[in-house]
Amino acid sequence: MSYLFLSCTEKIDTSDGGSADGSTVDREGYLWNAKVYSGQLVRYRPDGQIDRIIEMPVKKITSAVFGGKNLDVLFVTSMSQPPLPRFPNDNQLRGSVFAIYGLGIQGIADARFMG
Repeated sequence: MSYLFLSCTEKIDTSDGGSADGSTVDREGYLWNAKVYSGQLVRYRPDGQIDRIIEMPVKKITSAVFGGKNLDVLFVTSMSQPPLPRFPNDNQLRGSVFAIYGLGIQGIADARFMG
């Protein structure tokens, strides 16, 4: 297994108004990042290029993690507070956990915290 570490000068593009928030990695070594305030779940290839973007039903998404029996369900959380006037459509679904099925991608098991 190999790993890619970004240097301190490499950044995730935030020109759409979103900010990089919670991330996870899949079995193919791709990084999934929840871009809070843009509502985009972005999958980055190991070379840093965007592989795909999933538009979520809320703008304030906060984290992503693979789960399910086969680690093939991608769970995405959203921020519940504070309600922001610039995101009126988030009101009904803020603070939700979304499950994305059928991606054909599996995650990797996270190490358990022992301390």
